[in-house]
Amino acid sequence: MKNVLTRLLVLVVVLIPSLSAAQRRIVIDPGHGGTDPGGVGNGLQEKTIVLDVATRFKALLDADTANTSGGGSWVALRTRTTDTFVSLSARAAFSNNQGADRFMSIHANAFGDPAAHGTETFSFAEGTTGAALRNLVQSEMIAAWGLTNRGNKTANFAVLRDTAAPAVLHELAFITNATDAAKLGSATERQKAAVAHLRAIQRHFGITPFVPAALALTGSTDQASDDLGPITGASVQLDTGDGSATSDDPDNGSHAGCATSSGASSAFTALALLGLATLVRRRRHWSRTGPGRGPVRG
Repeated sequence: MKNVLTRLLVLVVVLIPSLSAAQRRIVIDPGHGGTDPGGVGNGLQEKTIVLDVATRFKALLDADTANTSGGGSWVALRTRTTDTFVSLSARAAFSNNQGADRFMSIHANAFGDPAAHGTETFSFAEGTTGAALRNLVQSEMIAAWGLTNRGNKTANFAVLRDTAAPAVLHELAFITNATDAAKLGSATERQKAAVAHLRAIQRHFGITPFVPAALALTGSTDQASDDLGPITGASVQLDTGDGSATSDDPDNGSHAGCATSSGASSAFTALALLGLATLVRRRRHWSRTGPGRGPVRG
């Protein structure tokens, strides 16, 4: 009896916190939106490209969570889910209000000289958790796209400075450069970028990179839309129940995925505690009546 009680205590004290800690909250921030197109070049708009990559990244995190063959467990949230303007302060506030574990902003670069090209990633400061994640995002993106490595950098960007969670801001490529823009304009390449972000966040948390096979290379180079939805136009339909900084629902912070996981964890905790209470109660009865005297009615 003592051994059973001890094991149940281990479940309550050790297992439940570890399950809760294992599900990381990742806020994905597609830059610009609405009246702010971001960089424009080669027939592309930054706001549309980065929203598509963010959508694909979230889909990968959700699929990784659902697939128990490997990978991690995530609650994936976005600062915007449609072509809507969101202020920098609102993006940071959303991440902070959601209690994000990491904040990952996705952008595309632009410059007056079309010769400027390459990939770069920013954190707020060196020697930080954000910088460690930054280095992994940059490494994975260079491996995925093979563009010029412009390096790991620091910047006093508002979304890096004002977010409580370790944060990174990634510049996929230059939308004003023809070679870079060919990557940005390809659905297949955007999927590779999303996979690179997935691998980076997995490695960051010490998880062996795992990409759900069905989502490894979704999309085609000759289509402007694919199974994840259109990538052009004023609106991109993403999914339902996803908390975002742009929703009109003041309760949107209760993300469906988060509510499900926390509810399951709470239910499991309650059952474990109930079992513990029952065992303690029975043990007290047994101590009063003595062993071998039959069941005690409560």
